Amino acid sequence: MPRFRRGAAPRRRAASEAETIVQGGPPVVEEEVVPGPPPPPPRPLIWPWLLVLLILVAGGLIALWLLTRDDNHHGAATVRVPDVVNSTQSEAVGRLGQRGLVARIVTRPSAAPTGTVFGEKPSAGTRVSRGSMVTLSVSSTAAVTVPKVTGLQAADAVASLRGRGFSSQTSTVVSTKPPGTVLSQDPNAGVQVSRGSVVSLRISRGKVKVPNVVGQSRPNAVATIRGAGLVPKTVQVPSSRPKGIVVAQAPSAGIRVAPGSAVRLNVSRGASATGAPPPPPPPPPPPPPANATIPDVTGMSQAAAQRRLNASGFKAGVVYVSSSQPQETVVAQSPNAGATATRGTRIQLNASLGPNPAAQQTVPNVVGMAAAQARARLRSAGLKVQQLTRAVKKVSQAGKIVDEQPSGGRRVPSGSTVTIYAGRLTTS
Repeated sequence: MPRFRRGAAPRRRAASEAETIVQGGPPVVEEEVVPGPPPPPPRPLIWPWLLVLLILVAGGLIALWLLTRDDNHHGAATVRVPDVVNSTQSEAVGRLGQRGLVARIVTRPSAAPTGTVFGEKPSAGTRVSRGSMVTLSVSSTAAVTVPKVTGLQAADAVASLRGRGFSSQTSTVVSTKPPGTVLSQDPNAGVQVSRGSVVSLRISRGKVKVPNVVGQSRPNAVATIRGAGLVPKTVQVPSSRPKGIVVAQAPSAGIRVAPGSAVRLNVSRGASATGAPPPPPPPPPPPPPANATIPDVTGMSQAAAQRRLNASGFKAGVVYVSSSQPQETVVAQSPNAGATATRGTRIQLNASLGPNPAAQQTVPNVVGMAAAQARARLRSAGLKVQQLTRAVKKVSQAGKIVDEQPSGGRRVPSGSTVTIYAGRLTTS
């Protein structure tokens, strides 16, 4: 009887799994099914180990980042000062702010472009506590040398200064030099100052000799006095001389006086009823002392300094300069305190912009306005106003603004004080 080999594929049984024996045929044996080999064991899972390895790698990268991160991270207790030299002021302040540092600005003249940082303290690379202050030295206007203009005519001197980037203020004084000659300058030639600074010039107005007009007719005498650059003032007086003839004058002929001085002319209006000669004209009042000592106003506010100078008979000129002193503080004056100068000389005052300069604005020009109008104009511009008086001889200047400091057109800190000078009529 045939047998199945082990491992051979089993045959399927018939539907009834049993065969009937056919009459006369060989017997049919049931089919024996041999079981196959057992299935292979399951393979081990790898992905959980890969996940663990990935987590370890990520943790190592995070730890490395924490150890090597930049000082900009807000969690650091100390930071390094960045190098901001040669940056603009706004860029430097921004970079310090990113490091959690506070910028302190000090402006000084330098050869660097305006607004450029040319120094920092502590220096770049220094490690400091977050929130520390870093002082930045920022360039104001470049320093330039003052040219020599003494001996020049005023127009030429002003043009020379303007060509070098300076502005000028002039005051006239009586001198034996020809009229219009620059007698002195401040700052002196060769001094290094900030571009845009004011140079004060003292200009000679010369002296003229009073001509002799006694005995001339009134029209001729008036024309002669005016031709000499003087101002005739005629007064009619009784006299035995013919009507219209100049019988006396003051100052007397031959005296040297400043151009524009007044000369009194006594003009005869004919004999009086009694025939008595008129009294001579009264002598002019003695002038006040020509010279005075310049007071020390450094350290004062520019408004207080102007009050002090005005009371001493001097004029003031104000210009703002870079300084770490409080805003409006006078940091320098010229001429210096203790010097002797002619009354009416303009004293140059350098006022501080302050350690952290505020926004600046242009001073409106109010010279020639009525005092009330000038005050309203300046206040509407957001400026404070101080009003002082100055003696004038022209009726048209009485009550009008004859000077303002800082002068119209200058740049000043917003909200600072402008002093206006109203004309006060005087006969002396």
